[in-house]
Amino acid sequence: MKRPSFTSIMALLALLISIANTFNQTGHAQGVPQASTGSAFTYQGRLDNNGAPANGAYDFEFALFNDATAGSQVGSTISLSNVSVVNGVFTVQLDFGNLFWQQQTHLEVRVRSSGAGSFTTLTPRQPVTAAPVASALPGVFTNQSNQFVGVGRNTKITGNEVFGINADFGVSGNSYGGMYVNTVSGNGRPFYGYATGGVPRAWTTFNQTDSAWELHAITRRLLQVRENSIAQPSDANGLVKAGVVATCSSTSPTIVNSFVAIDGSPPPILISWDTSSNACEIDFGFNIVQRYHTATANSLNPRLAVCLAATSTSLLCKRFRLDGTQENGNITVLIY
Repeated sequence: MKRPSFTSIMALLALLISIANTFNQTGHAQGVPQASTGSAFTYQGRLDNNGAPANGAYDFEFALFNDATAGSQVGSTISLSNVSVVNGVFTVQLDFGNLFWQQQTHLEVRVRSSGAGSFTTLTPRQPVTAAPVASALPGVFTNQSNQFVGVGRNTKITGNEVFGINADFGVSGNSYGGMYVNTVSGNGRPFYGYATGGVPRAWTTFNQTDSAWELHAITRRLLQVRENSIAQPSDANGLVKAGVVATCSSTSPTIVNSFVAIDGSPPPILISWDTSSNACEIDFGFNIVQRYHTATANSLNPRLAVCLAATSTSLLCKRFRLDGTQENGNITVLIY
């Protein structure tokens, strides 16, 4: 037999990845759990001999390189002997492990007639495309019949789990383990959602504008968690919306300390003296109608504090001794 025309081979060698077979590993029946997607892939090419499709047995060598023309070899060479070529077409299974998981690689092919002389290196090298890279995901396990996908583990923690991650830092490791949802834009809003029956029910996100992690339920934002506070919409139930320690005085009413825990831009709490009602008026800056409130007199001796609604955003508050005498002094007011 004449030696193959390698000039013709280089022109016609398509060496295409057989995508249809890339994700169907041999030796697995449909529905049988596969421990891993594996790293092997099907490689198909065309070989001509003196301008005509080659037929017969040929020996091949396959090697990965980190450059299209020069560079260094990555991993070991795969040698396959007596590969059948029929009408110019050959198909082989290649498994380099997970060598191309973290880098771009190029495949170099060498060929000779079976057992005859030295190998001829074909050019150019073939870039390894997305198909084998996808099949080389390390540590990914699938169990189609049991509806489970795992990263780093192949068993469910609970019977209802469908996706799980195992962060293996060893039995004595104390490092964090998990994942991040990242947006390319610095102003993007990464989210994680929950749905039933195809209908969204709740989701969490990070709001870059307010620098806050948020919980949304059904159609509204329910909670904001910032670096130093937790906030809710002013009309939502569950958390203290605002709190103030104030000096309730007819001469110099003063805010000693305060907070407003509603989402968005919290308004300041203001205080003034209302001469008509002889009481200090505390304005919280948001609608407190139908909100609960408590008032307490700050004192080592028994004292009382009473607050009544003044406007939709404010309360009129007084401090008393036990005999009913009004007096100046500190009070604490909480809005729920």
